Amino acid sequence: MRDHQLPGRSPVYATHGMAATSMPAATLTALDVLRAGGNALDAAVAATAVLCVIEPQSTGIGGDCFCLYAPAGAGKVFALNGSGRAPAAATIDWYEQHGIAALENTSAHAVTVPGAINAWETLLKAHGRKGLDELLQPAIRFAADGWPVHPVVAWSWKRLEAKLRKNGTHAFLPNGVAPNAGDIFRNPALAETLRSVARHGAKAFYEGAVAADIVATLRARGGLHTEEDFAAGLANAEFVEPLSLNWRGYDVYQCPPNGQGMIALRPQRAIGCGLQSAQHAQDHQRNHTLPVRRALVHVVASPTRSSSSRSR
Repeated sequence: MRDHQLPGRSPVYATHGMAATSMPAATLTALDVLRAGGNALDAAVAATAVLCVIEPQSTGIGGDCFCLYAPAGAGKVFALNGSGRAPAAATIDWYEQHGIAALENTSAHAVTVPGAINAWETLLKAHGRKGLDELLQPAIRFAADGWPVHPVVAWSWKRLEAKLRKNGTHAFLPNGVAPNAGDIFRNPALAETLRSVARHGAKAFYEGAVAADIVATLRARGGLHTEEDFAAGLANAEFVEPLSLNWRGYDVYQCPPNGQGMIALRPQRAIGCGLQSAQHAQDHQRNHTLPVRRALVHVVASPTRSSSSRSR
């Protein structure tokens, strides 16, 4: 037991379920979904969508998704790789011919077709109880009505102000600057995109007006993306075999490459724990740029109601 006279956190106990995210509003969203009869996966998707709105300096619907999911009673952990692919025209030969030896993270060439929304839909079809039409409603409300920017979000946002200005991302610079802590920030364009996805599914993001707008923006900045690349992203997410090892009596699971899970398993392996199952990295290689940060959501619910999900 920790010394309660000192700063710290005590263990959390619950009888029906719990959720952990980086933002209280996202955590409450996950709990609301569980109370409404959703399972852990439903809750994780809803919470992640909220984070894409209220924590934009860390994540967004333009990013990717990796998920570990353990359905109640299945005795199995499922892994999903929802990372995006590079444009079909983005070949090594093309970059060499144009004298490009490295990619800046502000370059359109560093942008892959976003994998998150296709991953959400794929996961929900396989294991969810609810659909995107219901689960995206909290995120839509936050984007349309606004939310008070949290101090840590404002701090990170301010540090990225120059990058946002360089790329002309004016929607995230109201009045020309990053919002301060406590400011109410609204993103009506994002709300409308989420509404389209809620009505029509992931297809609304990867085909039609939304995809055309993204492609036009990227090509104006030198990107090789096409609407065909985005349409192909509608079937990009895939279930893969997770990596696992036993550490001090606990089975530890991670997503295989091209995800970063191997990095988390290396310390345990270094102290003498052997990998129980692994596949070679080349089996899962994709042309893809990993974001520096991601939303990380943990949801656990009672077996009678759902199961355990970890999504990022």
